[in-house]
Amino acid sequence: MAWKNRGGGHLLAAALLCVPAATGAQDRVSEGSSSPAYKACMDKSGGVTVAMLDCGNAEYVRLDAALNAAYRAATNGLEPAQRNLLRDAQRAWLAYRDSSCSFMSRLGDRGTMAALTDQSCSMQVTAERTRWLKDLAPL
Repeated sequence: MAWKNRGGGHLLAAALLCVPAATGAQDRVSEGSSSPAYKACMDKSGGVTVAMLDCGNAEYVRLDAALNAAYRAATNGLEPAQRNLLRDAQRAWLAYRDSSCSFMSRLGDRGTMAALTDQSCSMQVTAERTRWLKDLAPL
């Protein structure tokens, strides 16, 4: 998924959206959400929006692959009805993630931060969902 400038946004608002609702989830969100390659890329970006978006796109590819692997692992051993329920839940979650992060990126004065806000939100929420799916795998 490539991010485009879709309107204004506030980093604070994006941060508030990404605050996990579950008790104790905040610590899991901050642990290992970003790869060393992403952190190094962002350090080299010099704060240039296009460079930062490129870093985020590469990181999102990594996060999306991890999400898909966690989903596959979570479906292993499920009965067909359970697998269908998880599939439906995952589809609903994808719509939630995309619409929530899109909303966050459109708040405010529609500056150049909108694409970064959308991207950051999507990465954060995807990392949390991946952890949630990993927690399901042993069930």
